[in-house]
Amino acid sequence: MNNQGLTTKQLLDSAGAGPLGLEKASEMAGKGGDDGLRFSFEYGGFLFAVFATSGEQNTNMRFHANLGSLPYTAENPHDRAHAMAVLRSASKALGGRVQLTPRQRILLQENITINEPLTPVMLMSRAAKLLVMAKPYLELLSEFVHPPLEA
Repeated sequence: MNNQGLTTKQLLDSAGAGPLGLEKASEMAGKGGDDGLRFSFEYGGFLFAVFATSGEQNTNMRFHANLGSLPYTAENPHDRAHAMAVLRSASKALGGRVQLTPRQRILLQENITINEPLTPVMLMSRAAKLLVMAKPYLELLSEFVHPPLEA
């Protein structure tokens, strides 16, 4: 198993999710249980995790991504200043979805509720929509911050 696959497997194992397989088919059809559907994927060196639960006619989805750590001024003042400018722009454009933790980790988070049942098409289209909106900022940010999977 390659390094990225191992990282994804470790993330899923730590989140308590079992293997994704046929036992999740009922959830994907909008008939799922209470534990929800969890999966992760890598895009541009950034690791995204998705958790989705379904009700009778709605779907709750949480997207989380670790975008790396902001360099400290002593490490690289140029990269820090540029990364902060990208973060300000991304936060404005993405409606506050990009946040900086007190430990200088950059996170992308989104919680959404959709008034339709959970389906594979809906789940993938929402994930793709978030990536399309975030892509320019992810590309700019990777110029100044080392994506976690590339470090």
